[in-house]
This record gives sequence, structure tokens and C-alpha cells, in this order.
Amino acid sequence: MADRVLNSHQYEAAVMGLGGGDADPNPEMNVWLSGGAMHLWHPEQKQPATAWEAELDKLMHQQAEELDPRKRKRLYDRVQEIEEEQLPIICLASPHVLVAANSRVRNLRPAILDHYTLWNAEEIYLEPDGKERKGGR
Repeated sequence: MADRVLNSHQYEAAVMGLGGGDADPNPEMNVWLSGGAMHLWHPEQKQPATAWEAELDKLMHQQAEELDPRKRKRLYDRVQEIEEEQLPIICLASPHVLVAANSRVRNLRPAILDHYTLWNAEEIYLEPDGKERKGGR
């Protein structure tokens, strides 16, 4: 399957894990840009095959250069809207993450992205000894 998907491009659909898991879209440029090797719906194009792929290319380059986090988010929100409209890839699953912590740990809010328990590290703290609450966070 990998040879068909990555080399001969003789496939109509494939179920595979692309990895990633970063909240920042830049590590996935190889998937979203029309010239990317992992741009699986029209691989390694010299030019975007469609107007919406050209828009994806433009948006991905813009968000990569943008320093304002709010503007970057708006640009990538549009990328996700296009992906939802065109469905070149369909995300079937996300990980089921189980996390255990001592009852003294507060503000622990695990996420499905790495690092599951440390994304909000600046908010996590330990309740002092003797002040544990039953069933609390």
C-alpha cells in the first residue's frame, strides 16, 4: 500500500495514519502544499490542480509568515474550512488518551495532542499535603 500511495500513486483511497499531532500546522506543510510529497490527493504537483488547492498553498504560506497568533489562527481556520468543503482527506479517528494523576494535582486538563498533560503546565499545581479534596480536580 505504501508503495502505491507514495510512489506509483495507483490508488483511489487509503486508510493510513499521517502522524503529526502538533497544534501548529507548520509541521504538516508537506501534506497541505500542492507540491508536497504527502499531498496525497494530487501528489507532488508542479502547479496546484484546483483553485482551492492554490488557495490552500497561499494560506499555508501566509500563516507560516504571520507573527500575530490571532491572524495565524484565522488563516488556518480558512484552511480547515476548505478541507471540510473539499474533503481531500477524511480524518477518521483521534487518540483515546487516558491519564492518571495524584489527587493533589490541580488544573490538570489532558488533551489529545502531545504533550497530553503538559500543554497547560503553567496552570498545573499541587495541593499542599492534607488539603486533598475527594473527587475534585
